[in-house]
Amino acid sequence: MVYQFILPSVALCSFFLRHMPLQGGRLKAVIGAAGGSSIPAAIIQVFQNHFVKGKDPLFSVMAPRYYHLLYPNVLYYESYKSVIGDQYEAPAQTRAVLKKKGHKLRAATGWAICTFVVLESENSNSSRLVAVSDPRKGGFPAGY
Repeated sequence: MVYQFILPSVALCSFFLRHMPLQGGRLKAVIGAAGGSSIPAAIIQVFQNHFVKGKDPLFSVMAPRYYHLLYPNVLYYESYKSVIGDQYEAPAQTRAVLKKKGHKLRAATGWAICTFVVLESENSNSSRLVAVSDPRKGGFPAGY
């Protein structure tokens, strides 16, 4: 994570990040995010949900996320309702385990938002694009 300290004559860094995983030398997906220093954590969690845990693209984007910025030493977890009414909150059982391990937890709102496009191959001759725009910002994917 990048932690941005506010100092005189220093401009804050703002950035975006995209991740383009390949499979067999071919583009498999594109993951992009906005949200300053929380972008890397959001992209990694979406990537893990889909490519490691095998979740579908929508779940991969909608799953509650966790953020740790090093300073302060707090693990933030999402707990809020999106503009379209979806509730995001880390499961109570997961929070209890983290607390038991000594983590300081704090509910947070308004972190990174992601866009995720996956190329799903049904066979060597057929594939389709599946696009998910993070409902945390009320967005909807558009395409043809």
